[in-house]
Amino acid sequence: MAVFASARALWRNRGPLYLWAAIIVLLIGASLVFSFVGLLLTAPLVGHATWHAYRDLVR
Repeated sequence: MAVFASARALWRNRGPLYLWAAIIVLLIGASLVFSFVGLLLTAPLVGHATWHAYRDLVR
């Protein structure tokens, strides 16, 4: 069920979700460039924000 709900959310909100994916790539990529130190901050932050975005999309 969760896979289908996620697919529906992606189909209905492609633009914002692709933008969010690009932001995640930039944040995590920048953290990797700076010796993985930034991952201590960005990984939990991105995970938490993604969880809340998912819950708002799939009510």
